[in-house]
Amino acid sequence: MIVKFQKELKHTIKQCKTIINTEDKWRLTTLNPQTPNLKGLVKIHKEGMPIRPVVDYTQAPAYKLAKKLSNVLETYVPLPSVFNIQNSLQLMKDISEILVVPGLQLASLDISDMYSNIPTNELEHIHVLCKQQDIDATLTQEILAITNTVLSQNYYGFKGKTYLQPKGLAMGAPSSSILSEIYLQFLENTKISTF
Repeated sequence: MIVKFQKELKHTIKQCKTIINTEDKWRLTTLNPQTPNLKGLVKIHKEGMPIRPVVDYTQAPAYKLAKKLSNVLETYVPLPSVFNIQNSLQLMKDISEILVVPGLQLASLDISDMYSNIPTNELEHIHVLCKQQDIDATLTQEILAITNTVLSQNYYGFKGKTYLQPKGLAMGAPSSSILSEIYLQFLENTKISTF
């Protein structure tokens, strides 16, 4: 599996001439890649102390490309963050500015198992955001190619066996945070805002 992923990674890097400089190609390839190992962290603050799966992605073939993807997305696809808050002080300030009327309700939503529930089989939301930012077609195709490569390498090892995670984002991949944020903000601005 590692050989296949490494070959796919090199093919994508070679394809993306706009985003990746020729002299940077070797920096994005992990030498002697290894299967990311799954570990568990106990959530002692929750009832029943469930285990949070954590994957050490640092030796995975796509680790460096995933870091590059995060930087590229932050540069070319800035997020509006309309519904985000920076910290609890901002939340308190925002709440204090709301006119309280009878029937007003405040809702707080939490996503259970967020990374594993972010759809990865279609990248239309990234394509739409690229279009909104007037990113040219070549650059958009390279962003989507890198994203596809990173998303396809969602696997881990546990007790000597290798598992391929068929859906969701890879726990521990440097790109998972921004990819989940892009998807959630896309939902907020296209679906939730209509409510």
